[in-house]
Amino acid sequence: MGSVHQRKTLIFKTIDELCYQYPISHLCKYFEVSRSGYYAWKKLDKPYYKNYDKNLASKILLLFNERKEGYRYITFQLKRKYEITRNPKTVLRYMRILNIKSPIRKKKLFHYSRKEVSLNSIIVSSNILNRNFQAKVPMEKLVTDVSYIYHKNGRLFLSVVKDLFDNSILAYQISKKNDIKLVMDNLSQVFCKKNYDCILHSDQVFQYTTRIYKDTLESLGVKISYSRIGNCYDNVCCENFFSHLKSEHLYLKKAENENELIDHVDDYIV
Repeated sequence: MGSVHQRKTLIFKTIDELCYQYPISHLCKYFEVSRSGYYAWKKLDKPYYKNYDKNLASKILLLFNERKEGYRYITFQLKRKYEITRNPKTVLRYMRILNIKSPIRKKKLFHYSRKEVSLNSIIVSSNILNRNFQAKVPMEKLVTDVSYIYHKNGRLFLSVVKDLFDNSILAYQISKKNDIKLVMDNLSQVFCKKNYDCILHSDQVFQYTTRIYKDTLESLGVKISYSRIGNCYDNVCCENFFSHLKSEHLYLKKAENENELIDHVDDYIV
């Protein structure tokens, strides 16, 4: 991997030397590199703000060129590959300086209708979280949701539990069925004792309004919070995670089958 990076660096240096004689677009085409990559390399030497770290910028650019992922993935890879711990916002700032970003879908406004619930379901409307997404300690405020994920021959369902303290995914479960078992199996990875002093927030789809969901969490001391009907912004933290997962990863490399789709999700989260 290092040799590839060194080769590109050498090419960019050559282009930089020849750019006064030939158009940069022609040089990039000749050497089979992108103009955006060249200009990003040019910016590595420019201290755009206080404490600019050229070495960090170089590693961020290298990681981005590997897979064209977003700043959350690059933050994780910096720690895993180079043992460099940085705030995700810092990584995002460097990416803006380098003029690199992963493809992101345009925001859409969704309108939801209330779904029918079974006879053993309970309807609740208390929104304890109330869009207060800041947590002071781990396991204080959690959010959960289920979303479709697609491969070339069909779809699966992904359930996640996210900790708002550091936006980490505490647990996730993938299933062929969007049912209460998917949700409960996922919760069992997070809650294994009693007397949790935390909030778990979700929307009001049928899995989260069943009696088994309510009784199980209340027996563990977990406070249950619900989004208001038809208001996706009450659980925007989960919506954002799914959006980034799909646009930064799943949509860029469509999985051929179920196993490959599961591997893609594992690779992104873990």
